[in-house]
Amino acid sequence: MAGEAASAAALAAAKTPDAPYASARSAAKAVMGGAEIIVTTEQGKALPGPSGLAFIAGPGQVVRVTVSMTARSLLGTPVGLGETTVGAEAMASRAGVAALTERTTAVPELPAVPAAIEARLFGSAGALAADERVMLGRVAFRVADLVTELGHVLSTREGGTEAGVAAVAEASFKPAEFLSALAALYRESARTSAEAAKVLDVISRLAGAGATDEVPLPFAGVISLAGEDADLTLAAPLRPLEFIQAVMRARLAQGAVSVELRSPVTGVDEVTLTLESEGASASVLIGGENGLVGIPSIRIASRFVIGGLSIPGAGTLELPLEVKLSSGDARIRRIACGPNGPEVAVTGRPVRASVAFAAEATASPAGASDYVRLLAAGGLTAWGKGRSAFAEDPPVDLVFRPGTGDTVASLRAPIDFSNRLERLAAETQVLVSLEGTGREAMSEGGVRDEIARLIAGSVKPVEAVLSSVFATFGIVPGKMDVVAAGAACNTATLLGEAK
Repeated sequence: MAGEAASAAALAAAKTPDAPYASARSAAKAVMGGAEIIVTTEQGKALPGPSGLAFIAGPGQVVRVTVSMTARSLLGTPVGLGETTVGAEAMASRAGVAALTERTTAVPELPAVPAAIEARLFGSAGALAADERVMLGRVAFRVADLVTELGHVLSTREGGTEAGVAAVAEASFKPAEFLSALAALYRESARTSAEAAKVLDVISRLAGAGATDEVPLPFAGVISLAGEDADLTLAAPLRPLEFIQAVMRARLAQGAVSVELRSPVTGVDEVTLTLESEGASASVLIGGENGLVGIPSIRIASRFVIGGLSIPGAGTLELPLEVKLSSGDARIRRIACGPNGPEVAVTGRPVRASVAFAAEATASPAGASDYVRLLAAGGLTAWGKGRSAFAEDPPVDLVFRPGTGDTVASLRAPIDFSNRLERLAAETQVLVSLEGTGREAMSEGGVRDEIARLIAGSVKPVEAVLSSVFATFGIVPGKMDVVAAGAACNTATLLGEAK
């Protein structure tokens, strides 16, 4: 038991640097019961050595605690009875908890795009108007209050059993439950505030919009909680719009979602979008080292129908495009607990984007499976291939000192997605097949030129649709704002134990 007592004592001493001995002795006695023990504490550093960590006494954030006691021994003296000293030591370092929040500045250019996606995810009444989106991005709520409301939801679901923070952190909730809990936060203030009343109405409408395929979403895929109850206060206030976007991203991890839009912008007759994600990433983190917030990777399979094609017998062109958004995240690399307060080192990488023609083997010409069919009419068939991507960036390192005003930073700057589409248009390779009456319509070179003209002219409207999709989910490729609003050195990590 001496080893267990030493570990408990070391952790207690590291958590309370102002009174390490008293805390260590109290923790050790709790383990050893009424046994007479001797407790010693030392402050210093732990450095790697040939046989493990070596303790160096002096200034530092590491505490070494030794717990010893005298025990009866049947051997060891001429008459057979005696006493022996039993002891153990352990080292612990002071550690911290920090709160990170992913913050968005994304604004959809085309209102019809987010409206279609939101109606698909939340139900027919779930589409947000432009002014509602602005309003939900202007107000804020406390993460701690949301967790409390979700605890009530969980308690009701489980027959009245009180649900604490740990239970909420491990639970799953349907989107309507997330939204109902969010709406409850504005019920009281709605009695005296016209804006709060409008916020309540909008969120309540989304919660009751009647989604047909609601699936439970892990809370950890929206908000990641790894600290104690009191640590919830460290998180920055969250805006309802950001929370709703996080719920929407988590929904994509549960299965693909498809929407169709008719004439969302001049130049696009119709477009079909299928969105899916390989996993979910929390938009808020309260935790320690290696915890992260961010955007999950998202795949968008799209099929654009572009009008205005000047080829006899063919008035439209199909552009089957596959867009891949790589995951972007900010990870806590280190929380340094020094005499001047916590310092949070974060390493991050923003979302990157690639776009390519989505080749279909069944629609490709023989021996060219990486081509995709662009049009087929009257003996004329055309295929195209191409790809454009941004190179991966090295990680960005940030240092936050919560409490000093240094709490917000951006991971790089937005990328010009239209530039990727322009490059794709310029480098697209087109194959043309003319059969029967198709030979009389236009030459192969003329077909290729007309297709190249229409693809180049579609760049701006296609970019407007895709960028609006990104913004609907709170994504700006190349850029992600990170908020580190609070941190506390209120925990400890066991470093070593010797028996």
